[in-house]
Amino acid sequence: MFFDVVVVGAGPGGLACAHEVVRQAQGLRVLLLEAGRGMRNRPCPVDRGLRCTGCAGICNVISGFGGCVHYGDGVKLSLLPSGRRLIDHFGEDRADELCERAFQFLTAPLPEPPILSGTRLGAPAIKAFAGNGLAIREYPVAVLGETQVRDMLTALHGFRNDALTVWEKSELVTAALEGDRLTLTVATHGGLVTAQTARLVLATGRHGVTSTHNLLTAFGVQTIAPDMSLGVRLETRAEVLAAIGVEHPDLKITQLERVDRKTKTFCFCGGPNGGRIKFTNYQRSFGREVITLDGHETTERLPGGRPLAANFGLLCQLARPGTSTEVRDEILSDYWRLSGGRPVAQSLRAFMNKTTEPRSWPELAAAVAFEPSVKDLTTARLDSLFTDAEHVSLTESLRRVMGSILDHAGAGLSVDDLVDDVLVIGPEVEFLWDRVPVDEDCKVRGLPIYVVGDAAGIAQGIVQAAMMGVAAGDAIASGTPA
Repeated sequence: MFFDVVVVGAGPGGLACAHEVVRQAQGLRVLLLEAGRGMRNRPCPVDRGLRCTGCAGICNVISGFGGCVHYGDGVKLSLLPSGRRLIDHFGEDRADELCERAFQFLTAPLPEPPILSGTRLGAPAIKAFAGNGLAIREYPVAVLGETQVRDMLTALHGFRNDALTVWEKSELVTAALEGDRLTLTVATHGGLVTAQTARLVLATGRHGVTSTHNLLTAFGVQTIAPDMSLGVRLETRAEVLAAIGVEHPDLKITQLERVDRKTKTFCFCGGPNGGRIKFTNYQRSFGREVITLDGHETTERLPGGRPLAANFGLLCQLARPGTSTEVRDEILSDYWRLSGGRPVAQSLRAFMNKTTEPRSWPELAAAVAFEPSVKDLTTARLDSLFTDAEHVSLTESLRRVMGSILDHAGAGLSVDDLVDDVLVIGPEVEFLWDRVPVDEDCKVRGLPIYVVGDAAGIAQGIVQAAMMGVAAGDAIASGTPA
């Protein structure tokens, strides 16, 4: 069977691309492939306090309709200059236009436009962070609550057109160029299916972190290896992070002083309702099962017997010898030896002191003054995954970031006051993706292949993925030669 366009991945990038092609180019037949499940069939057992089982080989957090936008969680939509490398890629004017269109695409189903924050920081916040050698990166951020996310995904899922075919639980296996067409092999729930297309759009996100690279390598595409970052996720009482979380929901920092190793906050889940730590199960993408972490903000969780938790990631850019692949393999080998590739926890005191956590996970979870958002953990020497220099960078950065947050909150607390009331959970690994040499249409030179979103290795983010999807959709719909 033949389709004019095949889009692989029904996350924000793939959905935006498919939508633009169908909307602009009547007559083009589009197939949208999604390896995961439907938007309402993506429950995560970890969210319910259960063990991560891998969900039969397809992680419901990193695959399924909606992609990184998980039905049942809230989400943050960060606008430019977050993802600033897209400004360099597209040019300022084009990037601004794409950002506006991507944001409109995602939020049009909502009854009211979401409120943007993050650009009008008060003097106390600026002063608190500057006093610790940090500056907050300002850019517009919209926080969508769980109900808003459900409305958004329901509307996107409900978009149907005679020209659009959607196959869920269907994964691209191979692609071969035959003349001016690509022949694709797709694994569906009913078996292998062959399809042909004139244009292939790869919007494979985290689920395709290795398979997409392998596919492009088979076509002779030379990609640029990324710099890896390794870190942890810090969880504490939601009230500790609430003040800065309201002012800047996607808190990212710039270090004002020269440091040996760059550190950064990632996926900040503060605000009054805090957020969930999410398990991202990469299955056997790296040879053996490995689970890393992410964070999703919430706005509608109800507290139980103890206060809700909030969390944020803190990552250190690595400067280890070897190629990116060798460094990644070293990290994962250490992680498998430590805990079989499953997340572990320490108290902040034990992590900072590089000592064994004396308590079991149930004992540690019971000792803190909040309800941890995940329960499928064991205690172990998480600090042992880091070199001495990396550990120093993380702990120094932690003192600066948490110190700034506490100074801004004005609660009279110091980091030392919280060493027994902060959980350090990890590892959080930013694998990143190899940077793919795509042009301003997100197309690979000399091939009828487009790569958008995280898979392109340019910028991460929901709006940023949709921007690239819109750009590719424009090019395909306008008849730009493949």
